[in-house]
Amino acid sequence: MLMSSSQERWTKLVSQTYFPLTLNYGNPEARFQGSLKVWKAESSDFSLSRLCSYQAEYSRCQAQIAQDDHASFLVTIPLRTHVFFTQHGRSLNCPPGHFIVEQGDAPYRFGYELPNDMWVFKVPSQSMKHRIRRPERYSQHCFSAEKGIGCAFVEFLMICSQRVNECSINDQNRLFEQALNMLTLVLEQDERVLNSDQSHLKTAHLMRIERYISANLGDPDLTPARIAHYSGISLRYLHKLFSGSGYTVREWVKVQRLEAAHRDLEATPTGINIGEIAYRWGFSDQAQFCRAFKQHYGYSASELRFQVV
Repeated sequence: MLMSSSQERWTKLVSQTYFPLTLNYGNPEARFQGSLKVWKAESSDFSLSRLCSYQAEYSRCQAQIAQDDHASFLVTIPLRTHVFFTQHGRSLNCPPGHFIVEQGDAPYRFGYELPNDMWVFKVPSQSMKHRIRRPERYSQHCFSAEKGIGCAFVEFLMICSQRVNECSINDQNRLFEQALNMLTLVLEQDERVLNSDQSHLKTAHLMRIERYISANLGDPDLTPARIAHYSGISLRYLHKLFSGSGYTVREWVKVQRLEAAHRDLEATPTGINIGEIAYRWGFSDQAQFCRAFKQHYGYSASELRFQVV
């Protein structure tokens, strides 16, 4: 638990917990009080925090982003009063019972005019981008946490806060990975993103493609040609859709398979061997899987399995 009655110290605490930010308090002489309780996964950049403070405005500029080597996304869930948020030219007013996704490697402005109480889930940028293609699309909407999977996601974060300190270092990371899995479900089920892109049709195609890939990862015959046929587009147009993403279609499929296999290696009993998990997720050759896994994560599948045991 971190406490502050100083505006200057609060700026420092917040910047150390999340990433460098500029804070505006309205009146620099006004009385201020803030508290931060942080739960962090020791082996990664995941964290969960409970932030309570008087009125404040937070902003992130391009100069701060350029000096920051560890990009992250923040998922903010206000509990007491609404928050305002502006990014990518879009302004949101997020009430309690909803949450927003802040992209840390793009400028933004965020704040609240009354004392507030919030949960903040910090997700490493690479982890987010491995699960969700172009996650910046989702910074343009408020998402409901009042019922269904959105409510379950927020409730799971509260469970994480109660149990993460009881877990081993490996299990802490797994707990937050599961929270990210639930967040992914909330975001990918929200159809409004279709209307937030300049090209409605392009975004609709991409979302349909991503869902098809996710549902068929275990099929070794999941080829770009098959994906294009299912999506009702040409193979050439499929490759064009992915051209600005940093991945080819085959690379995106492989990364999703590796992520799924990684989760299984962490969670599956040791009686199921690495080859079975590789085949389960569409790899037809165990040696090929092991090489791809080591290249992607920097450690081998067997090393991960040994750590889990």
